[in-house]
Amino acid sequence: MKGCCNEHKDSMGKGRGAKVSGERAPSSAPPPEEAAVVIPDFDSIFEYIGGFGWYQSILFAATCYLCVLCCFVYFGQLFMTLTPPHWCRAPPELEGLNLTQEELKNLTIPRDRNGKDFLSCRRYDVNFTEILESNTSWPDPSWPLVACTHGWTYNYSLYYPTITSQLNWVCDEDWRPALAQSIFFVGSMVGTPTLGWAADAWGRLPLIVFTNVLGGFAGVVSAFSNSFAMFAALRFLVGFTFEQMLMIGYMLTQEYVSSDYRTVMANAPVMVFLTGSMCGLPWLAWWLADWSMFALIIHAPQFLTILFIWALPESARWLLSRGRVDRTVSILKTVARVNRKPLSPAVIQGFKDFGEKQKKTSHQKVTVLDLFKTPVLRKRYIVLIVMWCTLFVAYDGHTRNTENIGYDVFLSFTIAGLVELPADFATMLATEWLGRRHTTVGSLVLSGLAGLCIAFIPEDDTVAIMVVAFIGRFLITMSMDIGHQYPVEVLPTVARGQGIGAMQTVGFMCGFSSPYIAYLSKFGPSVPYVVLGVITVTGGFVCLLLPETLDEKLPDTLEEGERFFANQGLFHNPCARKNKISTGDAEAASTAPTTACKQNTNSDVK
Repeated sequence: MKGCCNEHKDSMGKGRGAKVSGERAPSSAPPPEEAAVVIPDFDSIFEYIGGFGWYQSILFAATCYLCVLCCFVYFGQLFMTLTPPHWCRAPPELEGLNLTQEELKNLTIPRDRNGKDFLSCRRYDVNFTEILESNTSWPDPSWPLVACTHGWTYNYSLYYPTITSQLNWVCDEDWRPALAQSIFFVGSMVGTPTLGWAADAWGRLPLIVFTNVLGGFAGVVSAFSNSFAMFAALRFLVGFTFEQMLMIGYMLTQEYVSSDYRTVMANAPVMVFLTGSMCGLPWLAWWLADWSMFALIIHAPQFLTILFIWALPESARWLLSRGRVDRTVSILKTVARVNRKPLSPAVIQGFKDFGEKQKKTSHQKVTVLDLFKTPVLRKRYIVLIVMWCTLFVAYDGHTRNTENIGYDVFLSFTIAGLVELPADFATMLATEWLGRRHTTVGSLVLSGLAGLCIAFIPEDDTVAIMVVAFIGRFLITMSMDIGHQYPVEVLPTVARGQGIGAMQTVGFMCGFSSPYIAYLSKFGPSVPYVVLGVITVTGGFVCLLLPETLDEKLPDTLEEGERFFANQGLFHNPCARKNKISTGDAEAASTAPTTACKQNTNSDVK
């Protein structure tokens, strides 16, 4: 013990002496250099910045808001142009008589062939004063008929004044509401490819804000329309911006989450916010009871997307495709900081190295025509176009035909919206367990078969028709949910915006047929569903040619788009692959300690 104390004392003395004389103590060994980090592809970056965290939650909230706006813009026009029940206004000479509204209607308006409903566009052409003074029985179905020469009377007991009733777009003018909505789709046909190209050329974020601000302006001004020309022109502008106002934001969100969370990010906003908006929209219109105020309410919130300029990032994948490496790395560092993921200098350098590599290969001028130049991308893109045309016609046809299968358009629309809630939830489960392709094909084919079954239900059994029709609506909603996600995962980043835009344009062209498919209900309630059934079954089988993208990394370049998923067969089963991966993970976990020990031993030897 004494020796130890002396040794300690000597060492203390040497330490003090070293301090006094200015001699430095030996420095500690330098830390080993951090191993370089190699980023093989963009999806690998999520291991360092987080595949879903607080930052992605901001994008999620923005997508939810865009879903509400999308519902308002698309479905809101249906409630702006509703046609309330109407009939010819009685001649002025009858207004001074002591007749109730119902008596005037019975006196002047003929009934249909079944004697059940009053005609909307014809009245009797007789001298009503003489008939009333003669005390003869009335009305007489043999009386001559004439068009509504004194205007119309509208029944607002269940409806409200719309632009249709305000400008009397009924009877001989009843083509105007349908044409106005068709012009909306003409605008979409023009705007979708144009804005899709702009999203790839100028970035995702500017287009999200631009489309919403322009569409919001046109929608707000349309509330003051006093002519068909003005209303139709503004509908064109709203349609010009419609599809991209959500789709570009949808792309941006999908590009910032790892493959494990793409399904949730794609479907949860639709399931909760778009569906909830659908259910509430009819009653908002009914409560406001004025189409102009309704137009203001549903379009004004679009201006709030200006705040996205400060709240949302530009797409990092797009920035890399344009060669802007420094801006990309800056955004990735922000994402990691918000997600509380510390980044080492080696990881940041790995980001830069990956960016420089992508800069050399991805900075290329690409058009939608490049998707047709190679065999794999060409086949997949054509199938995506067929899929989208099928989805658009079927979904829009089901939506428009809702008022033909119920007793109350507001209630029927709400029920149809409620049907979409479990459909959206089922889509989330099915796409994660069955995969994208199996879910798409299954939901399309089964929806078509449901429509064909309606042909075998008696026309008088309206309850059975409604049940089967809503089953078809349930399934086509599942297909539509996947249809928005599928192109984002199949098309490469450099052509994603243009490819989706062109695909949607062809869909809008086919969408012109959906109002006429719904119009076929005049020949029987089953006719529209039989037509939709044939379309969806055919389109469903074509979708068998699509690749399975479950848990696959998104392609960024044309070369990756051509190469990715190339080894998949027609009957590729992602469930079996998942099970195989799970088994492999379990085996790896059991051997992990041994491997770690070997690594430590080797390190010690060195």
